[in-house]
Amino acid sequence: MAKQFHFRNDRNRTEDPGIGTSFEKPLDRILGKDGKFLVERSSAISLKDGFTALTTMGPGRLLVTIFLGYFVLNLLFAGLYMLVGVEQIGNADLSSRGGKWMTAMGMSLETLTTVGYGSLYPTSPLTWAVAGVEGVFGILGFSLIGAVIFARFARPTARLAHSDVALIAPYKEGWSIQMRLANRRATLLSQVEASVMLVLADKDGEAEKLNYFNLPLQMDRVNYLPLSWTLVHPLDADSPLAGMEEADLHERRAEMILTVKGIDEVYMQQVIARMSYRYDELVWGGRFIRAFSAKDGTMHLDLDKIGAHDKIEGPLRLPGPTGS
Repeated sequence: MAKQFHFRNDRNRTEDPGIGTSFEKPLDRILGKDGKFLVERSSAISLKDGFTALTTMGPGRLLVTIFLGYFVLNLLFAGLYMLVGVEQIGNADLSSRGGKWMTAMGMSLETLTTVGYGSLYPTSPLTWAVAGVEGVFGILGFSLIGAVIFARFARPTARLAHSDVALIAPYKEGWSIQMRLANRRATLLSQVEASVMLVLADKDGEAEKLNYFNLPLQMDRVNYLPLSWTLVHPLDADSPLAGMEEADLHERRAEMILTVKGIDEVYMQQVIARMSYRYDELVWGGRFIRAFSAKDGTMHLDLDKIGAHDKIEGPLRLPGPTGS
């Protein structure tokens, strides 16, 4: 069983934030690098959930999904034209089976896209009926694509640059945990708040029990975020990490979850971003390199330097009471 630590007080301990406290197997990490909780859901997905998935999936995956859906619908209706008989389509190529399929696919393509008929057109009530149904699917499909694109552009989101690692860095006469972030967009974030939650695991055989602690920050809010912001958790005697060594953080699978909230002044709505730093993403002794400067009387921020740091010698043990 992992070594247990006792704290002088529990004022920084917090209740389960909704993640869970006991798991039968150790977790790799709670929060992914993309800021999403690593949860796999096995229940069926409704149509409403499908729309949500389309508005939140990556751009590449969205394009593949749209083109794949378009191709499947074209193939389905081309099969219907083949079943009805392509001889009921004007100017159909009836010379071979391949020509018939090309005619059916061409008829489906121009109907589904609602561009109107060219050399191919329905010549019987049955083909007109199939074309009418396909035209409705085309209108609904493009309406859905338009709604998805609008929802993706209209939904306010935070796009923050943050350091890939957190640092055990000097602070005043002692040490601290530091992480740095900045706004990637030119739009201004105001009334920005940050909070850090520490997750420590106790192992008992294969099972794992999670403990949650708030890490108080030296400054947890700023009015504006035009440049970078270094978040500092002082490592004093009241810190939940007091007295720990680097091996202790590995053993207890320490993970720090950073949550940032702010008002996007373009949308005038609150945006939220999350990021996670695991025990192996903590540099035991470092100092951030300044990421902004003044050039020609103007503030300049280098986003490529948000995570830049110098390595220094860190403490053997974090300040505060020792573990028992």
